[in-house]
Amino acid sequence: MVALCVGQVAYNIVAVSSEFPVENTKNKFEVVEDCPGGAAANMAYLLGKYGVETYIASGIGDDSYANIVKKELERVGVHTEYMETAYEKRTASSFILIGQKNNSRTIYDVTREPLLLKKTEFQITPDLILSDGYDYGATLAAFNSFTDKITILDAGMYNREVLELCKYTKYIVASKEFAEAVSGTRVNYDNPQSLVTIYSQLVNKFPGKIIVVTLEDKGAMYMDNNQIKVMPGLNLKTVDSSGAGDIFLAAFGYALTQGYDMERAITFANIAGGLTVTKIGTIGACPEYSDVMKYFVQKYGTPDTQTAPAGNASNQVNPNQQNTNVSAPTNPTPDAQAANPNSQINTPLS
Repeated sequence: MVALCVGQVAYNIVAVSSEFPVENTKNKFEVVEDCPGGAAANMAYLLGKYGVETYIASGIGDDSYANIVKKELERVGVHTEYMETAYEKRTASSFILIGQKNNSRTIYDVTREPLLLKKTEFQITPDLILSDGYDYGATLAAFNSFTDKITILDAGMYNREVLELCKYTKYIVASKEFAEAVSGTRVNYDNPQSLVTIYSQLVNKFPGKIIVVTLEDKGAMYMDNNQIKVMPGLNLKTVDSSGAGDIFLAAFGYALTQGYDMERAITFANIAGGLTVTKIGTIGACPEYSDVMKYFVQKYGTPDTQTAPAGNASNQVNPNQQNTNVSAPTNPTPDAQAANPNSQINTPLS
């Protein structure tokens, strides 16, 4: 099994404060964590950590940050020969401030100019290609070179290039913000019919694509057997959500390569992403495979079980993970049964 991750790498400094600093004051942070990050690096790190032969294709600067990122990726077996050094340029970096009082996350990106790949020919045959949509040219080249493989696009940014790349991938993992922008509808958890409307609009916009919408702490929305479903996330305290979406996407891709069906793949990804937010940092918060499987087995019994989940797994997993069947005609009416964002829903899409 071979994977290729295309996109951005960065170096992150994560600082934790009890309260958000007041402007024009001097502050001391309780915890500071330096760690490699960036979507492509986060995804590659999980796959390498989980034993997948993984390559990363990304532009990096000519600085110590780039060396640290490469060293950390290589430590888990990731191949870095497709990382291109832009001499006299700086690797992207971010300062992430965690405010504990309000459970907030504020990000300051320090990126002077995009570091894009000049060489987009890959002398490998990956089974899985993941892209964060950052490098349009490299992503398009990878998707078009391996059209018969599993291709997944992280549609987190709403811009022309990401919209265009959606045409060339098999799987679209969309952020809530991207889904809202495309559909022109805001998510309203008090009116879960909005979820049905949003997903239906995405299906119409991107026909033939397999679409997943991440709903942050509410889990993920997807389609299985022509039914729209919401799989809730883990009910765990969030410490730092940095990189959780990247870990979700990489874990989803990993699960697909293992032959998991959509429900199990989404469950596996939800668990991995959920465990990530319980620690500070990005790749340093990447959960161990054994920890993910503890939750997964609680729900399904064994990884290869083909039977439906047997009731509630445990108090560690959201106790509202029952199935609720909901009718959703092509033009949903206001009185159609609402989708509960705190439970798994099955909504036929006609």
